[in-house]
Amino acid sequence: MSDEVITRNYLEKLSFSELSRLADNYGIDVPENLDRRFLIAELLELNEENEEISEDMIISSNDGDSNEVFVFPKNYNETQIDCVLRNPVWLFIFWNISDSDSSLLKKTNDYNLMLRICSFEDEEASIPDEAFEINAVEKAQEQYFLLPAGKKFIKVELLYSVDGKINVLAFTPVIKIPQGSKLVNDLQSGFDSEFQPLVQLSDINSVITKQYTYHRHSFI
Repeated sequence: MSDEVITRNYLEKLSFSELSRLADNYGIDVPENLDRRFLIAELLELNEENEEISEDMIISSNDGDSNEVFVFPKNYNETQIDCVLRNPVWLFIFWNISDSDSSLLKKTNDYNLMLRICSFEDEEASIPDEAFEINAVEKAQEQYFLLPAGKKFIKVELLYSVDGKINVLAFTPVIKIPQGSKLVNDLQSGFDSEFQPLVQLSDINSVITKQYTYHRHSFI
């Protein structure tokens, strides 16, 4: 699969399980009920972004005719984790583990690196209303996560588990999740929404229906 050029035609030929394995290479956590078309679109976009990033990470020297290049380091020797919203649904999580912490982990008999996703109703709350853990992608420092619907504030913790005991390595600030239009969120295929006569002149029914059909995974 790695020898193939990633195109839409190629991805359309793959089964959902093969698409999921390919998504693992990008650090995407794929729910079992994720729409196949949406997953293909995400893979195509991420593949394009990764190609652009690979080019941007190398900076050529402008001193004379020198061919010397500078490559950004992958490890800044600090244990930290952060996250940014790719859109209101996909969360991009990235982390780094210092040399000392990495050595400590390698000395353990068997450890498991995990991410804990904590959600809050209020930004100032100290205790999450819901929290669950997922395994971090093996040998990676970043991972995409599909946020459950309706979350308002999110914090991510970087954990490791040894002999059933969970320890926190680092955690992100609390970030606010943009909330979509209630009209779009509650819209269901086959049900008509009532709009004021003046709003109907804009053909809002057609706009909302197309939004639901083509973009509900990205913006709800």
